Amino acid sequence: MRSTHFIPGYLPKQERRMILGRKYRQQLQDNPVTVNVADEEVNLEWLDREKDIPNRTDLFHRAIDLMASTNNWTNLPSLLTGLKHSGAKLEEKALGKTVRKAASAGRIGIIIQCLQQSSNTGLTLRHDEVLQNVLWALHSTPQLAGWANEETLLHSLKAANQIALLLETPEHNPCIKTTKNHILRPNDPRRRPEVLALFLELAAVYSWKFQAGRDSDGKVGTYTARLLSILSTSHPEARQLRGSLTPRKSGPQREMLMGVPLWHGLSLAEKILGQQAGKKEGSVSSLSTEQFELMTRVREDYESGLRLLAETLQAEKPKEGSYGEQALRWWRDCVRD
Repeated sequence: MRSTHFIPGYLPKQERRMILGRKYRQQLQDNPVTVNVADEEVNLEWLDREKDIPNRTDLFHRAIDLMASTNNWTNLPSLLTGLKHSGAKLEEKALGKTVRKAASAGRIGIIIQCLQQSSNTGLTLRHDEVLQNVLWALHSTPQLAGWANEETLLHSLKAANQIALLLETPEHNPCIKTTKNHILRPNDPRRRPEVLALFLELAAVYSWKFQAGRDSDGKVGTYTARLLSILSTSHPEARQLRGSLTPRKSGPQREMLMGVPLWHGLSLAEKILGQQAGKKEGSVSSLSTEQFELMTRVREDYESGLRLLAETLQAEKPKEGSYGEQALRWWRDCVRD
């Protein structure tokens, strides 16, 4: 991949024409040409377009599978950078697969590194597959530890904060045109329920499990208020109509994976913020009576919907490692004590 894709991608037009043009083949053999590529002296070699240049996408998948099998993801930023400079345009699903495999290996940090270098790597949260798999990874890491490992949970919280910062930049948010534009638009990813739900879930579990149920920094209250505002804006009937916010049924697996963090976060927030009910401390985490009632209604509606989806999935007997099995584990492992 380096000699057939990366180096040609870095070459000026004339040198690239030399290694790909048939009329230069003999010339390069008789009079070798050396060029400087990224501070490295490289001998130009003629390439047969039909025989010497394999499909970039196939090579990429092979490279990712090799990284996964050896659990060595150190070269991922270099791989993505090389592909971007070579002009390769990877499909969103391929990028989503990359995030998923790296996260499964406990390497969400290398993914965030690639996201922070998006101008070089091309990996961006603008791609829905990337954003969704990042969110799922931030949930799965502490969930697989039974939500009982404080260090693991703090690691996901830190990563979530980094994702939140990236979503404030034009490189990762199509709704932001400049770094000074922070107006929330209807399709802004910062307004997506699954994004806010993940942030709330992590903050709520940490407060409940490791802060004696106290919303010490006000994040549980803040994320809850934002999430409820978005839900009531997207579904204005929710303030009166009970049952209007049950998860959509486009597919049990996806609906559960989208809905569990929202229910989990709200169910714990209800307990945490309920302890503050009636107190007049001016805390940033306090909710109005109307907000608290909406939170309870949404939580109950999602709980009913998720129970039905869980029954549907259990009847299908999903295979181990499938999205269906993962969704059921997410639901089973929620903190309920």
